Amino acid sequence: MTYKEFLEMLEEVELDLDSAAEALDLEISDIKSWEEEDEIPKSAEKWIKKEKVEFAELHNTNEDENFEDEEEDDLDDEENEDLSFDDVEEEEK
Repeated sequence: MTYKEFLEMLEEVELDLDSAAEALDLEISDIKSWEEEDEIPKSAEKWIKKEKVEFAELHNTNEDENFEDEEEDDLDDEENEDLSFDDVEEEEK
C-alpha cells in the first residue's frame, strides 16, 4: 500500500494523521516520511485495514430492515388513540 492510498483510507474512516500516529505509537513526522517510500510499513497497512472494517461495521445500518415492523407499530398506535373530540368539548361545558 502506498502512502497516498493510506491517506485516502484514513479519510474514508474519518481519521487524521494525529489519530494514526497515536494508534501506531509513532510521530507524525515518521508517518509523513513514508511518502518517500514505495510502500508503508505492514503494521500500518494492517491497522488501517482493520479500522476500515470496523468503520464499515459501525456505519452499516439497514434502515429498511425494520421498516415493516415500525410501520405496523405506527398503525397500532393510531388504532389505540382515542380521537373522540366530542367528549373533550362536553367535559369543558
